[in-house]
Amino acid sequence: MWSKKSLSKRLWRHYLRSAERMVKLFRIISITFVLGSTIIIIVLISLFTPLFSHAVIYVLQHLPLPTMPADAMGSPPTAYVVLGGGLTNDSNNQIILNRYSLNRVRTAATAYHDLPLPIVLSGAEAPWLRQWLIEHGIDGLISENASMNTCENARFTAKRIPLNHVYLITDSYHMARARRQFALNGINSTPINAPLPVERDWGEPAQNLSHSRRAVYEIAAYLRDVLRPQLDCRRAEDMTSQQLLTPRGVAVKTFD
Repeated sequence: MWSKKSLSKRLWRHYLRSAERMVKLFRIISITFVLGSTIIIIVLISLFTPLFSHAVIYVLQHLPLPTMPADAMGSPPTAYVVLGGGLTNDSNNQIILNRYSLNRVRTAATAYHDLPLPIVLSGAEAPWLRQWLIEHGIDGLISENASMNTCENARFTAKRIPLNHVYLITDSYHMARARRQFALNGINSTPINAPLPVERDWGEPAQNLSHSRRAVYEIAAYLRDVLRPQLDCRRAEDMTSQQLLTPRGVAVKTFD
């Protein structure tokens, strides 16, 4: 009789402990769900504010660069390198610089007037960038016309002219990925951020969402470059000097 009562008590205690564990588990699941849902809601709301894009740029700016030669780390910048941001067509169907490229070349011109240094133009947009600068009184330009993506920008620029350290001109989202590619090719870079066509504005959710989309794109592109480098990035040793001066095409992606 006593053994049956003792067994019943043990079973009852085991049931209570199991019930307590289940209550704790459900409590943890509930808290996790609430916290997860709250975070997701906050992130979604932040996409329509300047917060998300500011946070992404902050993280991108603090990512470490690959190891570079001592000459690259110890020398001052000796040139400006302007990365093309795309082309478009005007009302007469003539090819012109899009707003990304135009902002970058304007930034280069401003920097050049403050500190005259050689300007290297990289990308299929280079002939249009060159023409814009010449029209604004800047000549002695060096062009690399063949690259069609950031990886090729770095590889072909390094082949086109010996450089250790440059002022790199692109926009703030693209900068981290571009600096990494130049570092992989032995070129140190000091960033000069060109403004984007659309400004952040707390009162303009659509404009903020545009920045957020760009931020997400750059995160994905940076991870791709690290985890699975681009297959369409041609090797510099396969290119001749003449090929570097010959544009591969004019269909340039806007975000690169």
